[in-house]
Amino acid sequence: MLVQVHHRGERGVDGILRLIQLAGHDGPLEQMLSAMGHELAAIAGVDIASVYVREGSSLVMRGNHGFPPTAIGTTLAIGEGITGLVAECMRPVSAAIGPAETAWRPVPGLGEERFPCFVGVPLIGHTGATVVGVLVLQRREGAFSTDEVTLATALGAPVTLAIERRIAAAQRSARLTGSAHVSGTVLGRAGAVPTTTALAGSPLELERALVRLRGDLGRALVRLAAADAPSVGAALDRFALALSDARLRERLAEVAERPDALRSVAKEYARAAFRASEEDKAIRSQAVAELEELCVLLGEPAALRPGFVWIADRIHSVMAIAAVARGAAALVAADAISPGAIAIARAAGIPTLSDVSGLFGWVRPGDLLAVDGSSGTVLVHPAATDVEALRRAR
Repeated sequence: MLVQVHHRGERGVDGILRLIQLAGHDGPLEQMLSAMGHELAAIAGVDIASVYVREGSSLVMRGNHGFPPTAIGTTLAIGEGITGLVAECMRPVSAAIGPAETAWRPVPGLGEERFPCFVGVPLIGHTGATVVGVLVLQRREGAFSTDEVTLATALGAPVTLAIERRIAAAQRSARLTGSAHVSGTVLGRAGAVPTTTALAGSPLELERALVRLRGDLGRALVRLAAADAPSVGAALDRFALALSDARLRERLAEVAERPDALRSVAKEYARAAFRASEEDKAIRSQAVAELEELCVLLGEPAALRPGFVWIADRIHSVMAIAAVARGAAALVAADAISPGAIAIARAAGIPTLSDVSGLFGWVRPGDLLAVDGSSGTVLVHPAATDVEALRRAR
């Protein structure tokens, strides 16, 4: 047998992959479902593709390809018309000539009579007990075959996914407030900064990790070259010093097989460095916090990616430098952010908030966040109107 790679250009395969991709979009629901309707119409070879979303006891058209834009918002009751019948019986329904059926309920102004061949399939939620919407396909002529009804049913899966994803997000939407430090508005996914107590798993590849952090330092130096705050330069110097400290590297190498021991290394090392200096315990506390952040970064947390909103219990200078280097969209802390970290974020223009009550109660890694560094507001799973307003503002 020959292995065949299905490259781009195969309409059916490309269209289905595009549907799956669209299901994860965060723009306005009607815009997303209408884009899905365009793909559905092309794959199924029909003139009209409509997506009705169940809202209470009604079905509301939230996506369409083929009808005028005014069709969006068309509302039917469960059980009303053939579309309502699909939702009521939770089974596909087809009609060779829809207008000839007694269940047909024409919507004034749509001109549905021009596309009498009809099939509607229920969009059944993951529990199997409820309908979240109905997918309707229509064309001018040619009754839908059993195979075409099967295809329509299968094509409903990514549409169902898109709707259920929005329902789940709406149930966890929240507006959180905190203290604003650096202005700016951004939209991004949440990336949780782990703590050293959470580090575990695979042994640490120390040399590779140190090379990666030196790269972070180099990029941060470039981005922060124009910073005039003395605390920024001091933080960069401490970062560089830690990376070049042979004694620290040796101690880290001793526990490389046990990532969960990194926290004890940070505390022991900082305590030893400042043992003779009891006059300023704050300095020692800062050193411990920064070394702990360095240990976290050695573990290469996958969540700390470019464009993500980095969320943490607390944020100090080392993590702020890494955020600058790796292109974080914003910094949000449930508790405090050190003055040095704020100065770094301000120099790089990264929106920054602290003291955000309920942050980890509402936010999970990967959640969509809208961060307003001017008002100190974090919107968790913002509504489509909020997302669109933010994008226009940006």
